Amino acid sequence: MTELNDLEKESFFDDDFDQLPPSDIVAYNELRSCADLLRMYDDKMLDIQPEFQRDIIWSPASQTRFIDSLIKQLPIPSMCFGYDYKTERWQVIDGLQRISAIIRFLVDDKWKLSKLKDINHDLAGMSVEEIKKSKKLSKYFNRVKNITLPITVLRCDYGKKAHKLYLFTIFHRLNTGGMKLNNQEIRNCVYNGKLNSLLKNLDNDKNWRILNKMQPHQSYRFTKQELILRFFALYDNLKNYSGKLAQFLNEYMSDNQNPDNTFLKNKEHLFKTTVKIITEGLYQKNPEHKLSNTILEALLYGVAKNINSLQSKNTVNLKKYYTLLKKEKAFSDESLKEGLAGKEKVKKRLNTSKLIFSDR
Repeated sequence: MTELNDLEKESFFDDDFDQLPPSDIVAYNELRSCADLLRMYDDKMLDIQPEFQRDIIWSPASQTRFIDSLIKQLPIPSMCFGYDYKTERWQVIDGLQRISAIIRFLVDDKWKLSKLKDINHDLAGMSVEEIKKSKKLSKYFNRVKNITLPITVLRCDYGKKAHKLYLFTIFHRLNTGGMKLNNQEIRNCVYNGKLNSLLKNLDNDKNWRILNKMQPHQSYRFTKQELILRFFALYDNLKNYSGKLAQFLNEYMSDNQNPDNTFLKNKEHLFKTTVKIITEGLYQKNPEHKLSNTILEALLYGVAKNINSLQSKNTVNLKKYYTLLKKEKAFSDESLKEGLAGKEKVKKRLNTSKLIFSDR
């Protein structure tokens, strides 16, 4: 992920609300064989959503060690699935990397296990196809296929907002090993829909990528998409912002998960027009160090709220407003030391920006 200051980075990972389990969610334990998990995946019953973890996938060595653990019948930590009893859709909440390794071993004949000293020596460096065809080794393939794994199931209704907020909390709390998932990576799974697709598309906007100095092959782990989401949520609902950023954004995505085409087109037009004004008027012709997320958020809000008048302004005027903005006390080093997402600080920064760009 790109460099962020500690406070800005924290906001992408914060769990800022105490979400108790809804009384109508039922949790229970069951055992599933690896073959059964593969069948569920093939039948599109099990949604593993690999995209939200595409940048933190297990290495071949880690996958090999996990398969070796199954073969040796070592204890495996319980995985966690969400189960929507209305649609009969299953979703991996915790255990995606383990499921991915299992599926790869059972379906990818060309995959060669890594040559590692700490795995079964007969299997090191062997392809799945060689293992399956060998009289001596095929028993190991069958063992993986038939072994049962412990799974904690959360029986819920994905159509209920409270249930989705609780799933977000579970994602946040369980995915703590290795490289922790950030909030937008989790939202990409829990709130996948038309709004989420729009965020992905807008993240590829030419002016947006210039504004953020985004490199073609660099990983941003959905952080830029969260900035777009923040822009929409604060633009629409700043007056209702309570200071709990994660909850605020979750509720906005839940309320607008699959909006109508008019909503989507209006948001796309607002975003692209706003970003174009900022990039061309304030940034592209006078490159400087990368904007902080705090400044960028204020710019987006202030420009968008005055978009009609600003479209007729020249570059000099826009730069003048930007210079005034940076001199405001709300954007001083002292003000940005802590509590960036606090209710009063956010409202102060955004309303200050709105006022400055209104030229009043």
